[in-house]
Amino acid sequence: MNTRLSTLAFATALCLAAPTARAKPYRAMVTRTAETTQHGNMEIGLRYQGFFAFDNAKSLPYHQVSPSIRWGIFDNLEANVYFEVLGIGTPGLGNFQLAFGDIPLGLQWTFLESRAFALAAYGRITFPTGPSDLDAIPPSLSDGTWDGEATLIAEVRASRDLRFMFNASYLRNGTRDRGALPDFDVPDAVQLSVAGTYNLTDATLIGLEVIGRKYSEPAITPVWTDNANQVEIVPVVRHEVYPGLVLEAVAGVAVTPDLSNIYQFRILLGATYEFDLNSGPRRSDDDSKSSKPASKKKPSRKR
Repeated sequence: MNTRLSTLAFATALCLAAPTARAKPYRAMVTRTAETTQHGNMEIGLRYQGFFAFDNAKSLPYHQVSPSIRWGIFDNLEANVYFEVLGIGTPGLGNFQLAFGDIPLGLQWTFLESRAFALAAYGRITFPTGPSDLDAIPPSLSDGTWDGEATLIAEVRASRDLRFMFNASYLRNGTRDRGALPDFDVPDAVQLSVAGTYNLTDATLIGLEVIGRKYSEPAITPVWTDNANQVEIVPVVRHEVYPGLVLEAVAGVAVTPDLSNIYQFRILLGATYEFDLNSGPRRSDDDSKSSKPASKKKPSRKR
């Protein structure tokens, strides 16, 4: 195994070997869940994704690091923002450079929720602050265009631990400004996602996602000219190592030739930490204070 893949394998193992904690991760990795960040809470996150092939020479030379913020505005209403940084080339070599990426800003409203079923709507607009003159960047990354998304989310809660999520999305893609070259109008797409997740314990979630995307034209960039039909399988592992702190690690595998021509698999590694905005992030000395009698208060909503 080459050095690049060995490093990623070690990072993945480190995520999964972390000690057990108390609470219950409830999100899938890519497919959106109907449950939102708790009212009055904020979740901060950081995720890396890289694109690879079994023949390392064919690996897509892009790496993305994305800090994120989610906060609960009201019950069942959540806002989120992502700040993307794009690494271009191979880290450690002279051709590597960093570029500031696009800024997606989204809002999710869960308008129907019961013990067994929930419905939600998600809307997103992407501000084009990334590079738009790099023709090999696929539209799913920061490509410097105004983009929009409208998604309907359905969630079936078969039991306390078993959930199924269904996403139906319309992706409105903008036009790339390629400088001296002609502009390129990125075709719109329809995306369907299906996910199943199961909590092995209150701290460990596993699952499987299938994500299908179809563009309205075969040419999705000036380089990828016959890549409209894309299907990916994403296994999910999320583990809470400390109350509110969740680590995640998966490798998404391309299924259709239209996607595997771009990349054969991608690595997703990340962490999220959710805390109450009123009390702030939990400190290590909070455990010693927890032995004192606690004042009576309304219990928080259970995941």
